[in-house]
Amino acid sequence: MSVKEEDLFKIKMAGYGRLRPDSVPGFFWGAIVFGGVAWIVSLFGVINGTYLASSLLQTSVKVATVIFGAQLLLSILFSITPISYALQKLQLIFATLVAFKFSIDYYLFFFTVADLEDAPQYIFNTGFLLMAGGILLLILMTVRAFKRAKQGELRKEGEGLYNFKETKNYLTGAGVFGIVMIAGSLARSISNMEGSIGMFFILFLCITIQYSVAIALPEFILLIYGKFKFKPFIVPPRNRQRNKKRKAARF
Repeated sequence: MSVKEEDLFKIKMAGYGRLRPDSVPGFFWGAIVFGGVAWIVSLFGVINGTYLASSLLQTSVKVATVIFGAQLLLSILFSITPISYALQKLQLIFATLVAFKFSIDYYLFFFTVADLEDAPQYIFNTGFLLMAGGILLLILMTVRAFKRAKQGELRKEGEGLYNFKETKNYLTGAGVFGIVMIAGSLARSISNMEGSIGMFFILFLCITIQYSVAIALPEFILLIYGKFKFKPFIVPPRNRQRNKKRKAARF
């Protein structure tokens, strides 16, 4: 059973509200600022520790720099109001990619610190496993979002995208997984006097951001689906919308 237009009523309302094309740029610049902090710290870390940084880390930071530059240019482009409305499908796809990138931005910070401190391999493995866990959570939450849409929970009279009990179970499971992984790695680190506690604080920050975004991102994905599938999901510019209301009021 495919998702119908009426099944996504609440998503369409979000598209005409906080996720309308001229509101999304605020998110772009928030992601630039907060994600840029992780990139700048990593960049300066590699520059100041060139002889300590591995070739893989140096390559990763160079790639991150190119991606950040592209993100900045596209954020400027999609912040121009006429373009944001004319290319709103592409804008929302870009916003989804930005959100996903933001969710893993601070892992670069973590791996930079771990590399420069010459941390043992199991600390790197912990980071990679937690990142993979966050991606898996995103996939599960997206599948769940489409399932709730098919069940009618996103219709006008539905409960909405997030059922507290079900969402709590996902968050609890992801949280327990993250804390257990970090606690196990931290205990081993303290026992062997390897790494630093600050490194694990950064890793905790990484999973907090990534797992939180994984819960929220399915709304973007559903809205992309709606914009490509149903014409009413395309939001007209505010002045055109006002003109329509005035004409309706006259009649």
